[in-house]
Amino acid sequence: MLRRLGYGWIALQGLFAAALPKQVLGLSTKLSLCGFENPEDLEAKPWYLTAVRATGIGLIAAGLTGLVLESCDDEAEEPSVAIDAPEPDEDA
Repeated sequence: MLRRLGYGWIALQGLFAAALPKQVLGLSTKLSLCGFENPEDLEAKPWYLTAVRATGIGLIAAGLTGLVLESCDDEAEEPSVAIDAPEPDEDA
């Protein structure tokens, strides 16, 4: 259950990064550079925004693949193995 939540979170982060790379990058910059003066003045180059978007698409793919594999594991039935244990001797 917790693993599915993690895969969903990864896919959601990827969706935001792919759809809104500039806003995600701005939030990340504010959080990681909070100890510096004027981090909001930093401007990302266009190639970096493209890289953030590509990373987001990769995160979506990874998260959805994880969710699919988790659902396949639930559907697959494990073969049950019955072990016949010897019965205890009644003579002893």
